Amino acid sequence: MIITRITSPINDDDLQQLTALMQEAVSLDASIGYTNATEQVDAMYRFWQRQSEAIAHDEVYFYCARIDQHIVGVIGIEPCAKYNGTHRGEIFKLIVSQAWRRQGIAKRLMQTAVDSATQLGLKLLVLDTRTEDFTVALYQSLGWRVAGEIPCYAQSTLGEYQATTVMFRTLTHD
Repeated sequence: MIITRITSPINDDDLQQLTALMQEAVSLDASIGYTNATEQVDAMYRFWQRQSEAIAHDEVYFYCARIDQHIVGVIGIEPCAKYNGTHRGEIFKLIVSQAWRRQGIAKRLMQTAVDSATQLGLKLLVLDTRTEDFTVALYQSLGWRVAGEIPCYAQSTLGEYQATTVMFRTLTHD
């Protein structure tokens, strides 16, 4: 497995693979912004098209895990664009294909994102994740701390409103 930074423009094959990865995650009830894996696939594709433009302007950074040229995982970092927040960034869209889970890919993607954020000079990272997901424990095992919980934050694929846990990690610079 290799982890590489996604560059702009995102080629059509990668757009298709990233969309399929997101569609699979939503079909498994992942809380990544979509509620219907079938009806919202075009919106997912457009999401990645928009990210290609944001990547070109260094507004977001994406890294993907590949095995034999197939994308099996992805993670994004969005540095804060506000003047009073240039020291922080948000981690988003950590997705690993079901077939490749429990093999350390999510941890390697997270470490790559933390390393990248450190190189960008960021001092603080934040993320949110569904409170009932296994990801809370995963992130805690990687040094993230819980800031709090927001009830009814996101709608699930079943239409239920679910809480999210907001987490943070401070970064050290050598």
